[in-house]
Amino acid sequence: MWRRGRGRARFVRSNLTEVLKQLSSSAQSVPAEDAESLVPDCPGLYVIAVDESGSLPAPFSKYAARSGMSMIYLGKASGSLQTRLVKQDLRHKQPSTFFRGIGAALGYLPPSGSLKGKRNQRNYKFSNVDTQHIIDWINAHLSVRWVTLTRAEVELYEGAAIAALKPLLNSTYNPDRLGELRDLRRKCESIACS
Repeated sequence: MWRRGRGRARFVRSNLTEVLKQLSSSAQSVPAEDAESLVPDCPGLYVIAVDESGSLPAPFSKYAARSGMSMIYLGKASGSLQTRLVKQDLRHKQPSTFFRGIGAALGYLPPSGSLKGKRNQRNYKFSNVDTQHIIDWINAHLSVRWVTLTRAEVELYEGAAIAALKPLLNSTYNPDRLGELRDLRRKCESIACS
């Protein structure tokens, strides 16, 4: 039993190394505006990357330039990359942590009181006009890449991949999470709940 567990750990580490390599390879990037027609409808992990660090507002541009990485977010799709990455994160057809984070980082604020009386006090949304501005910015400055995996692999690798790659807009599992992003999200939540 001990040997089997140790062999499994080695197998998981070697597969994680391959997953990280695929997620880090900018050669496999697709412009965000082309994602609808290219992202598959299956489980996997994905990365959202910025074209150049200067496209992000301060202080995020500084952090991106210092890290030398274009990767700003790593997400998981336990069901469908098409649904999670494209419809939620890039097009905001449903609530999305990434969309709320990038919107806040870009300086957008939700309408005052828009979450008042709602059960979930964290899923703020931006106005329709601001949402379209954020989508336009995403299309102009971001690209995506992904690796298809089984649902079990998605759950197994997500936390370790975020911890290893440290994307700017990930808070959970990220040892280098940014206090500035946390503060912006709290500000948006406060405005939406007031």
